[in-house]
Amino acid sequence: MANKILVIVFILFCLELGFFLVIFPWTPYWGNNFFLTYLPLVKQIVLSNYFRGAISGLGLVDIGIGLWEASHFRIAVAQLNAK
Repeated sequence: MANKILVIVFILFCLELGFFLVIFPWTPYWGNNFFLTYLPLVKQIVLSNYFRGAISGLGLVDIGIGLWEASHFRIAVAQLNAK
């Protein structure tokens, strides 16, 4: 039972983190960062659309991992039970 809960929590974590990484870089909160006010070079990089796209791409990869784990749920639980 604990192994099933562990796999479900991992799947939800991957999906939640993935959706966050896809959406958050494109919100106004992304540029309102305390550290960016003191590091202008880093601010230029972080506010670049290429960097935001890379972060969103990582989010899509994370969503893919969550969906893959969800589709192979029984295999993951069986592997945890075997250990």
